[in-house]
Amino acid sequence: MAKVPPITLKEVREKLDDKLYEALDFLEDMEETKQNQVRFTHRVSAFLSAADSVILMIEKHATRFARELGKEYLFTAWYEPKQDLFRAPDDARKNKKSVGSDATWIYLRAARDDTIHIEQTDLVQLIRLRAFLVGRGHLTAKLRVEVINHESGTVTVSEAASEPPPPPKPDESKVEKDLWTFKPIELVDKGGNITDIIDPPMDDVVSICRDHVDKLITLVEECLDSCERLAGNQFVGY
Repeated sequence: MAKVPPITLKEVREKLDDKLYEALDFLEDMEETKQNQVRFTHRVSAFLSAADSVILMIEKHATRFARELGKEYLFTAWYEPKQDLFRAPDDARKNKKSVGSDATWIYLRAARDDTIHIEQTDLVQLIRLRAFLVGRGHLTAKLRVEVINHESGTVTVSEAASEPPPPPKPDESKVEKDLWTFKPIELVDKGGNITDIIDPPMDDVVSICRDHVDKLITLVEECLDSCERLAGNQFVGY
């Protein structure tokens, strides 16, 4: 039986770039189909699948490249901290590790399997949502007051709660049509129990996905840099 030849760094790069370009193509299609919910939702679903495949390509091909060099342990040392960003709740429970710290990335990975949670909105509504979160999440500040009695030389200190600043008023004239937002996602186990509720990012779908592509590009660049150092025996600090 013929043996598969070792994978080259060039091949790893091509496989990762291919998935990035695929995600970018679907992102461009999303811009062009915003007026049609069905077509737009299909493009979002395809984008999320391609975006998540970038991670799968790293785990399959970049890991294989490192393994064939006899340096998989070094690649794993680089990759594990990256997984701390995007580890999904199911993977976290399975591997007894913490859920990823990047909330937007975690949401998009969950939405990959559940893209029906999209609703149309407008810029004014998005501003209201952001203003509500600012108002709800504001921590009550403490105002320190010192009263000095010059005759006795005593100082009286008191603290009073200050009111949170009012949320910004939305400009009702700035209404942008054909914007879509994500909705919360419920994760359900095999027994039909809700195990997690993942809140959506507070922005429109296209902007969220555009920012996500930037994160993926950075991850791929760092992955390829790591592979190059492995190949050149310059993997320092791991």
